[in-house]
Amino acid sequence: MAVLLVTARIFSQNFLHMSLILSIETATAVCSVALHHGGKLIAHTDLFMERSHAEHLMPIIADLLKNSHYERKSLAAIALSSGPGSYTGLRIGTAVGKGLCYGLDIPLIAVGTLEAMAYGMRPFVDPDTLLCPVIDARRNAIYTLIADQTGQIKCPTHVALLDDKAYRDTLPDKPLFFFGDGTQKCKAFLMEHRNIRFIEQVVPSATQIGYLAFAKFQQQFWENIASYTPYYLSQFQEK
Repeated sequence: MAVLLVTARIFSQNFLHMSLILSIETATAVCSVALHHGGKLIAHTDLFMERSHAEHLMPIIADLLKNSHYERKSLAAIALSSGPGSYTGLRIGTAVGKGLCYGLDIPLIAVGTLEAMAYGMRPFVDPDTLLCPVIDARRNAIYTLIADQTGQIKCPTHVALLDDKAYRDTLPDKPLFFFGDGTQKCKAFLMEHRNIRFIEQVVPSATQIGYLAFAKFQQQFWENIASYTPYYLSQFQEK
């Protein structure tokens, strides 16, 4: 996904040090919000409830700021999980994020959902293990990528069809960890692959979005708020 480097707006160095970033993660059923300052986590809330984003996202943000003793005007940027994932969830997160950026006149930062998931798992694997975050893409498909323990992307974000033998046969001959809400679907197809391990109950979190957003904030890798859209990757399909 292309990232727009915004150069039209010039901010002072003092602004760049005011790095209070609110991160929003709505790519799956989890509605997650986090607050980071200087790249350090201050607080976060994860709500595990289906179809909760529209009703609960704004109250979660308000409560998180209040309980952390910050006001909206203290925010320096909004970071969004850019997808892939739920069409509806990503759309809601984007609408809220854009609204806050417009209202507060602050930058918008986008972080790939799967990249953030891989970042969160890096401390728990050895250097030879490859990370394969997976998000359910419905039917027989998953959204996934492959990254190594240092964060280098070995295979970028894509849709994988689990009834395609070519996908299974082209996986690297190295230890792989599959994790995310698409894990159960992968098990039936990849269980016999000798190098694969599965970790269930791992979900995307705004906590990891915030960590990765801080580096983009420092480098002023910001999105064009007006034209930004999430990385849906595949067309929306009703269940």
